[in-house]
Amino acid sequence: MSKANRRSFSEDEVQEGAPEWMTTYSDLVTLLLTFFILLFSMASVDSQKFKEVAISLRSAFMNVSNGELYYFNEGKDIYSVLDETLPSDVGDENTNNDNKEGGNISATEGQDKEATIKQFKKQVEDLISDLELDEYVHVVDDKTSIILRIDSVILFDIGKADIKGSGKETIKKLAELMRRLDTNIVVQGHTDTLPINTSLFPTNWELSTKRATNVVIFLVDECSLDPTQLTATGNGEFRPIAPNDTEVNRQKNRRIDIVIDKE
Repeated sequence: MSKANRRSFSEDEVQEGAPEWMTTYSDLVTLLLTFFILLFSMASVDSQKFKEVAISLRSAFMNVSNGELYYFNEGKDIYSVLDETLPSDVGDENTNNDNKEGGNISATEGQDKEATIKQFKKQVEDLISDLELDEYVHVVDDKTSIILRIDSVILFDIGKADIKGSGKETIKKLAELMRRLDTNIVVQGHTDTLPINTSLFPTNWELSTKRATNVVIFLVDECSLDPTQLTATGNGEFRPIAPNDTEVNRQKNRRIDIVIDKE
């Protein structure tokens, strides 16, 4: 082969740029560098960042945003807001502050309510004396409630559940005082053990329940008490306050108890 041909062949074989093996080597070095950076980043974990990443991944897999995660929960799962969105020290601080403030508020509200209940009891006792109903209406100061115990003789005729006119006036005057209370009120109907069997009231259960219900309806319709605070229950002859051995004791058991919650 002539020198001219050898020179031409060598010039054709020579390529510009780095060799092909250098490209592969560079990719390998880059991947190793990325791998070591990843290891380094995992060695120093930021707990707050990790929580944020976890929330983000969870939201992505559930196909909802963080807000929708709570909005569409519908009570199926429980999510802790403090654990996922606030650092632990901030959550503890807010909790402590809330407990302190809540304790003060609760104490103040409790004291105000206790004073209101005491004032209510005194006003009811004065009203009973003014109306000369000491024999028929009694105030029982229980541990958790104030009970206005009304003898059925001034409210109902024997075996009936319609409120008499005299009973309506008594209930109206008591309701004027109860209207100032912001608490739950249960109206309980009670009877004696004498059986009843009429077309309207086959048993004492029906009679006691109907009497309590009529009192509640009257308190709502005629006295403007809040119906959400009222409950009517019938107890029949099963919660006596005296033995059912004499007419006097049976009359004590035929009653309406208006139970006013102190708490």
